[in-house]
Amino acid sequence: MTSNYKLVQSIINLFGDLLQIEIAFFTPKGEILSATDEYRKQKGKQVHLPFFQKFYSESFQYVQKPGKMNMCIGCRFQNNCPSKVEILMNLVKDDRHFGYLTFVSFTDEGEKNLFSEQKKYQYWLARLGEIIIDVQNNLGFYISLETNTEIDTKYVLGDSPHLQFVKSKINNIANSSSSIVITGETGTGKSLLAKYIHSNSISHKGKFVEINCASIPENLFESELFGYEEGAFTGAKRKGKPGYFEIADKGTLFLDEITELPLHLQAKLLTVLQDGFVYRVGSIEPKKVNVRIVAATNRPLEEMVKIGEFRADLYYRLNVIPIALPPLRHRKDELEHLIFTLLEKIQQKTGKFINDFSEEFFEELKAYNWPGNIRELENVLEYSMVMENSLKLTKASLPNHIIRKKNMQIPNVLKDMELELISQKIAEYGNDTAGKERVAEELGISKRTLYRKLKKVVIENEI
Repeated sequence: MTSNYKLVQSIINLFGDLLQIEIAFFTPKGEILSATDEYRKQKGKQVHLPFFQKFYSESFQYVQKPGKMNMCIGCRFQNNCPSKVEILMNLVKDDRHFGYLTFVSFTDEGEKNLFSEQKKYQYWLARLGEIIIDVQNNLGFYISLETNTEIDTKYVLGDSPHLQFVKSKINNIANSSSSIVITGETGTGKSLLAKYIHSNSISHKGKFVEINCASIPENLFESELFGYEEGAFTGAKRKGKPGYFEIADKGTLFLDEITELPLHLQAKLLTVLQDGFVYRVGSIEPKKVNVRIVAATNRPLEEMVKIGEFRADLYYRLNVIPIALPPLRHRKDELEHLIFTLLEKIQQKTGKFINDFSEEFFEELKAYNWPGNIRELENVLEYSMVMENSLKLTKASLPNHIIRKKNMQIPNVLKDMELELISQKIAEYGNDTAGKERVAEELGISKRTLYRKLKKVVIENEI
């Protein structure tokens, strides 16, 4: 825990004692950073994120019925929340989202006090929020600092040959400081893989600094990346502030969504990578940095280079070691392994220990296309575990959007058009094996699907 977080914890404890209230401060992802002991005891380390997201656009929210509201659906405390009442504050300043802060009572007496003196508690909640934002600003809002990033490979890599090849590649480059670019759709585990790379590298004793390039306003990019000196601009801190490169010195800098970096900053990033020096905003003195760069994107980087949206020279400097993570829909053969692995992780979060599932449950997951990849799979499994009342996950516990709609049929006119198209293509390419292969390829379907549809053509012609 950094000194900044220790300070926040001390302040929260002080406010809790003075106001006789339980307090918790969460990251934008709903993970507890600091909280009073009683809060941790009653509610654990993670909040039901949809509950907070419901109030994202509101400054304050008074919650009179915790556990019994629509946004509580899927929470492990649904209909059985230990909270009697909550006042929630969304911490936003200058378009930056710092997280969520809440005052909570677990007793009837505390509920009465909080209800009768809402304005007082709302005032102190706002004051505490201001203090926390100031402390967080000293560290830097957009970054995630970790000095202990030992990641179990089972949470990152599956059993498929491709992913085992990825693991082998990472082990081979453990003693290298070469830059890496991870590509893959949203939710495929790029951030986890970056942490795994760091924990298995020669830089593992240094800090792992994670930046989401898409979340930083363009006018703050340079000062956040490279830091600034005292008086560099209006509002600059008295002693200046180190940038992410300085903070990550002798460690790893993970640039997530690298394609969102503006072109003029891409040029400056390239200079740092080539020379190994950074210049703070407002300074002419170079600062030596030794940083391992891991970048990630879910966009086609090569295509962006071709159309001029990403610098070619930076691309070649970064893309020394490319690693591609396949989407979950191409990893159905290891779905069962991933489910068991994630269930083990989710058990710790929910406090429910279900480690088995029905065949029907598994069949529905296999049939689903998983546009949100592993992240969506984890969310679905957590939802099912919370909703399940037996010792085995069943189809009934799945969210509605996962379950296949058995009764949805293609209108007859579309079926007729499809069969007519297949007949035309067979006539064009021939009814032999080679012809059918060409038809299947052109229509974008498997040969097995084509043969099944051809049977329908034959049957309908006989009728």
